[in-house]
Amino acid sequence: MVVTGGHDFDRQAFAGLFDSLEQIVWEELVQPKANQLMLETGFEQYDVLAFYDMFQEISNDEQAAFLKLLEQGKPMLFLHHALVSYQEWDEFQNIVGGRYYDQERYKNTPENGFSTYLHDTNIPVRLLAPEHPVTSGLKDFTLFDEVYGNTWVSPDVTPLLGTNHRESSPIIGWEHTYGASKVIYLQPGHGKSSYENPNYRRLLQNALLYLSK
Repeated sequence: MVVTGGHDFDRQAFAGLFDSLEQIVWEELVQPKANQLMLETGFEQYDVLAFYDMFQEISNDEQAAFLKLLEQGKPMLFLHHALVSYQEWDEFQNIVGGRYYDQERYKNTPENGFSTYLHDTNIPVRLLAPEHPVTSGLKDFTLFDEVYGNTWVSPDVTPLLGTNHRESSPIIGWEHTYGASKVIYLQPGHGKSSYENPNYRRLLQNALLYLSK
């Protein structure tokens, strides 16, 4: 299940990205329908939940349903602007393993200041765990994408991807565990240039197959 909503994107190119992935059959739900269905059914029929949303509204019951999925071991993949979701739900940063502090939505002033972004820039992507299944078959590569700077990354994550881009946080992809669930976050993925990049497609396919075992 691919969850979207709360942020515009090139829908046709994005669908082409997921359609290109071998061994992957996918559906899409746009928020708030995804949170409502999660509360009603628990997403039992899906092997992996992939979040490409940037949604903010989530009730206490929906939070509890989200946490129940993680306690049950539902694998989750968070992509790009999903890091900016739920600015008022503090536990979300522990689920994803990181946080983007959005100046428009985050209520308090973070100790180290708000996060930043830069569109349309060449990003040198370094493999920090080249033997990991998510980076299998890849070498260091470059993406024309968007970087996030001054983000918080939990010290407990396993870094997978990094960059030396001057406007970016140094770690841009990681794995960790929350409850009984494997969680992966991949920061790249802003638009068509990444959707059509063979390295990004391989990275995404690896992540989904790894999470679905």
